[in-house]
Amino acid sequence: RPLLPAGEVEFAGIRMFVDPRDNYTDLRIWLDGQPPEMKSLAALSEMVEGRRAFVLDVGANCGAYTVPLALAAGAGSRVVAVEPNPIMIGRLGHNVRLNGLGDVIRIEGCALGDQTGEAVLNLKRGNYGQASLMPIRPRQRVGSTLVPVRPLAEFAMDAAGYDLCVMKLDVEGAEEAVLNPVLDTGDWLPDVLLMETRHADDWNTDLVGRLRSAGFSTAMQADGNTLFVLNDKA
Repeated sequence: RPLLPAGEVEFAGIRMFVDPRDNYTDLRIWLDGQPPEMKSLAALSEMVEGRRAFVLDVGANCGAYTVPLALAAGAGSRVVAVEPNPIMIGRLGHNVRLNGLGDVIRIEGCALGDQTGEAVLNLKRGNYGQASLMPIRPRQRVGSTLVPVRPLAEFAMDAAGYDLCVMKLDVEGAEEAVLNPVLDTGDWLPDVLLMETRHADDWNTDLVGRLRSAGFSTAMQADGNTLFVLNDKA
């Protein structure tokens, strides 16, 4: 991998600059010519296609979801890409520019958590996309950086007035800190939630059960993710 060249990949009319040397998602796009979670991406793209949608991509990485969803969504849509890793923020911004989406996508350089503040983001060797607020094994950790943290509820006002609100959540095991506060209050929840659930055994609460109690049904499971849809939106 250290010898692989960074460069631009095009798929389905989408341009992505990727660096296979330091990020798994970039590596898969470089090797396969498309993002690694195509079933999940296709499901969300179909939901937002042609609709005035609000999309919140939490853990945006290089933009593998952010950019295709912004292109698929209808006129007047807004995509907010949340990414705390400074290295990936730069790559994400470059991919937004490559596709001419500066008027659709807003980048938030922060992590999401249970309260406003700051936290240590741990960086993982060879995979900047798996940086996490959760602990990383010492041999895999290659440093850290202090990042701002915001609660999910702060984005509720942004989501008002759209036909559909979609959220993708991939925060490397810290999903509880993002969702439990809004599940506790019930003030705001997206209509559609694609969440990485491969770390479910490490959670301290039954987050999937809490989502079902809040009115979500499981629409699909693929790519280590689960797609939840509010029952009145199914």
